[in-house]
Amino acid sequence: MGLNADASEHSVAEGLAPFFHVQHVTMVRDGAIDNPWALIDVDDSYERVWSVCEQLRGVFHRGKRVHLYIPLHQEDVYHDLPAHACIHIR
Repeated sequence: MGLNADASEHSVAEGLAPFFHVQHVTMVRDGAIDNPWALIDVDDSYERVWSVCEQLRGVFHRGKRVHLYIPLHQEDVYHDLPAHACIHIR
């Protein structure tokens, strides 16, 4: 979130290329057209994505604060963590 109205799939992928292996970008423009957001599919480990999101927390791009979120519904998010590091809540 925090994109400008003229953001495109290509510009988002290009802007995040130094941080992620971007596979696909889907722009979401429903609601406020001046405030689109993007769903970004990456080919990186959960740990890498978490680390980059933490590093980019509070970064501004063209006058707007960028917000990065990791959806909780991802499959196999613990694939790179040893079993003792997983938390299972029932």
